[in-house]
Amino acid sequence: MKLNNIWGYGQLFGYSGLDGINRFNNDFVGTLTSKKICIRFELVEWVKVYFPVKGRVKFNAITSDMIDAKTQDGDVFITFADCDTLVGYAPMIPEIIPQKKWNYKTSLGTDMWFNHMDAVVRYVKKRDDGLYQFVICHSEAAYSLARARTHELIDCDVEAFKKARYDYFKKLPKCKNKKYERLYYKALSVNKVNVHSPEGRIPCRWTTPDRVPHKRMWLWDSVFHALAFATYDHEMAKDCIRAVLTQQREDGFIAAMMNPYVRQQETQPQVLAWGVWEVYKKSGDKAFLEECVESLDKYLTWDKLNRDKNNNGLLEWFTEPDYAECKSGESGQDNSPRFEFDEEMDAMDFTAFQIHDAEYLAKIYQELGDEENAARWLADCDKMRKAMNELLWNEEDGTYYDRLVSGKHTKVLTPSNFFPMFAGVPSQEQAEKMVKTLVNPDLLWTTLPLATVAKTHPMYGTDMWRGGVWMNINYFVARGLKRYGFDDLAKELIQKTLDAAFKWYKKTGVIYEFYAPENDIYPYECERKGKPVLPPDWRKHVHAISDFHWSACFSLMFIQDELYF
Repeated sequence: MKLNNIWGYGQLFGYSGLDGINRFNNDFVGTLTSKKICIRFELVEWVKVYFPVKGRVKFNAITSDMIDAKTQDGDVFITFADCDTLVGYAPMIPEIIPQKKWNYKTSLGTDMWFNHMDAVVRYVKKRDDGLYQFVICHSEAAYSLARARTHELIDCDVEAFKKARYDYFKKLPKCKNKKYERLYYKALSVNKVNVHSPEGRIPCRWTTPDRVPHKRMWLWDSVFHALAFATYDHEMAKDCIRAVLTQQREDGFIAAMMNPYVRQQETQPQVLAWGVWEVYKKSGDKAFLEECVESLDKYLTWDKLNRDKNNNGLLEWFTEPDYAECKSGESGQDNSPRFEFDEEMDAMDFTAFQIHDAEYLAKIYQELGDEENAARWLADCDKMRKAMNELLWNEEDGTYYDRLVSGKHTKVLTPSNFFPMFAGVPSQEQAEKMVKTLVNPDLLWTTLPLATVAKTHPMYGTDMWRGGVWMNINYFVARGLKRYGFDDLAKELIQKTLDAAFKWYKKTGVIYEFYAPENDIYPYECERKGKPVLPPDWRKHVHAISDFHWSACFSLMFIQDELYF
């Protein structure tokens, strides 16, 4: 078992909802800094915990909740005892470095730093082997509570915590491809840290794209997380989806983004029925289908009734033309050039997602013996496919385009133009024309395919959906290729995507949100709604996010060949 041993800026360090109770607001979650061994805990005002090691450091393991290292002066081990408390040992006393000047006092052998929002307390005790055993506790309340916790844990069995951290990974399925073994366990670690415990209006465990800086729960992200968890933890996979469905309004609407206390007023791509079906196929739990089917029906019905204003059978994303950085957050493709128009449009991807999910809802109904409802949704699929071919297909260019309500095709080429393939919309002849466009190296098939807008577009670059390469997008295109028999091309696309993630993981220890289309720069150097800040610091400007959850999920699935094709 080869765990991640690469120290790199931005890696998440936090207590998982798989192990116990953690928290949404002011969570004591850290990110590794570029300096070894230093962790910045991202409170309202950050606090660094720094171990001033000398000489070379050899890391045995760096996971999302454990650092195990050897230094010239002795071993260093750091882990969480709970969501607010670090325990471990080191040959030196860890330093506490607040962002701004905090109040300081010492009492009963403990050191305490505090301001009007937070307190961090350190208690250190020298062991017989010469190492310092430490407890570092954060509290939102009075520092006296944190001080009591440090005294409670100062003599704890750190080796028992260490064993538990390693045992978590030992019990998981083995890596199927030894080349990617460290990346595989890194992906599992990212999956673990991005789990929240039940809180507020969310009654079960739930997942987030990244504990820093997003923290919230997103609709389609949660399904991607569920697919990865379904390969080794069926109950967590069900919770990923269940958490989203519990936030559904009475009218069927499900928000794109939610947290334990509020939810957005926009939705997101329809992937829930597909996710429910795939989790069922892994778990064999038919009761899960019965639990979800009514909510899934209400959700797809809401989309059909509320996102087809011109009643032509094609859906339109909610857009905000005046919001330059995120004209269509609902689509999941915030700043895509697709949305650089002042009028609404019939969206090829929105309609394709609706068809694809309706197909899976029909499968669920059939599995439950309800042929009438299955037939209803399959008939809907046929109508939408017909409308897409009549209104969105462009014979001259051999692809589908978004269509402005005025009737014109937008002629903006992105990977979304190929999403109709995974929904079974084109004929085989149409699909063959589409593939010729897809693999054109002057358009989307860049060094690392697929660029999220054609190289010929004036906005092409590295900025998120203006060229940046996303693992979920490549996956959906690969699904479409597989559906039409282009198996080798689908395999090539998946392999190129995995190898890019592996390349940058080996350099930084991180799995990123998106990657440069020429695969030639560090992902945190890509633009992300503006120029990057170097050295990277998400508090100054959000860069391509580190330890991004769905990228970890797809990395894991690609390595394990769990592709749900």
